Amino acid sequence: MTRVLLVCPEPLGHGQPAGIGIRFLEIERVLKADGHSVTLVSQDAGGLDPSAILRQSETHDVAVVQGHAANDFFAHACPMPVVVDLYDPFIIENLHYYASRGSEVFTHDHATLVRSLLRGDFFLCASEAQRLFYAGMLLAVGRVNPITFQSDPALQSLIAIAPFGVPPPRERTQADEPRVLFGGIYDWYDPILAIDAVAAARESLPRISLTFTRHPNPELTPQGKTAEAMQYVKRRGFEAFIHFEPWFAYERRAEFFDRFALALITFPRSLETELSMRTRVYDYLWGGLPVVSSPAPGTDEIVERYGCGIIVDSSSPRAFADAILRAIADRNMIAGTRKFVLDHQWPEALKPLRDFCRTPRVDTNKEAFAVAMNVPERPPSILARLKRRIGGVS
Repeated sequence: MTRVLLVCPEPLGHGQPAGIGIRFLEIERVLKADGHSVTLVSQDAGGLDPSAILRQSETHDVAVVQGHAANDFFAHACPMPVVVDLYDPFIIENLHYYASRGSEVFTHDHATLVRSLLRGDFFLCASEAQRLFYAGMLLAVGRVNPITFQSDPALQSLIAIAPFGVPPPRERTQADEPRVLFGGIYDWYDPILAIDAVAAARESLPRISLTFTRHPNPELTPQGKTAEAMQYVKRRGFEAFIHFEPWFAYERRAEFFDRFALALITFPRSLETELSMRTRVYDYLWGGLPVVSSPAPGTDEIVERYGCGIIVDSSSPRAFADAILRAIADRNMIAGTRKFVLDHQWPEALKPLRDFCRTPRVDTNKEAFAVAMNVPERPPSILARLKRRIGGVS
C-alpha cells in the first residue's frame, strides 16, 4: 500500500467543486479503491500552509499536485516522488485575463508551470494534443534530453495521457421541459451567442429556456463574461427564459441534470480550444445530456464517435438554434451518451496514475540538462492583488 498525498489548488470545503476539484475527488476515490492510503488537501480542506505541507509530506510516499498549489508544495515539502497533473492548461486559459488583470497573471502562471516541469517526476495530461504540447515544453526546460530519450524514446515514463472520466452509469429521469444547460461561464466562452441561439429557437419552441450557473469560487475566477451576459439578458428583456442559478453540489448534480434536455457550449476558436479537455462535456454526457457545441478537437471526436450531440461550425445564432431543435427531437443521441459513459470510467482513465502510485519513483535524471529558472521580481502590491504566492514566499 502506498501513502498518497493529493494537493488540490481548488477549494473543496463548500462541496461544489469545478473541474479540477472534481478530478481530485475522483482520483481520491480510485486510489482508495486500489488499496492506497490517500490524503486530499486543498486551500480550505487540510490546509496548504508551510507547516502543514511539511508535515503531510513527511508521512506520505508520493504526491499529486496541480496548478498553483504546486508552488507551495515544492517550496516546503520533503523530497519525494511527485506527479504533476497538467490536465488543465491554465497558462493558456488565463491568457484571456490580460486585458483585465495585466501581465502579472502570465508571469505568475509561466513561473508556476516552469517550476512544475523542472521539479515533477511524472506528468499527466488529457489528450494527445496536450501530450505533444507539454513534451515540447519539457524539451525546452531540459527534461526531455538525451538520457531520457535513450532510455525511453516514447517518453512513456515521463508523461502519459490520463483524461477526464465519469462515474458508473445511472438511470436518468427525462426532463419534462425543453430546458438547455450551459453551466458556468469562463472568459473564453461566448455566452451571448448561446443566449441569442436560444432566443431564436423560441420562435419554433416557445417553452425553451437556458440556464447558466454562477461559479462557486468567484474570488479566484474572474467573472467578466458572467457580468456581461447578465447585463445583456436584462437589456434584451430575456429574464423570463434565461436563468442564472447557483452552482450545484457535486453529489447532487444528477438530479440537477435531470431537469434539462440538452447541454449547450459556445466559444470562439483559439489555442485554448485546441488544448482544453472540456470537463463539462464529460459530466453532461454522464448526466444523459446530448451536447450542442462549437468546434474543439476533443469534443468533436467524442460527438462524432458516439453520436451524442451536434457540432456547429458557425458563429450564427440561427445555426445553433437549428442544431438545438434537432438535438432535442433526436432521442437516439441519449443512447450515445450511455455508450460514452461505459467507455470512460474513472479507473481506466486514471490507469497511468494508478500504475505510478503502485511503484512511485524519483526521476534521477531530472537535473542532468535542466535549465536555470529565473523568476523576475515583482512588487508586493501585485502579489497582494493576486493573492497568490510564487515558491511559497509571501
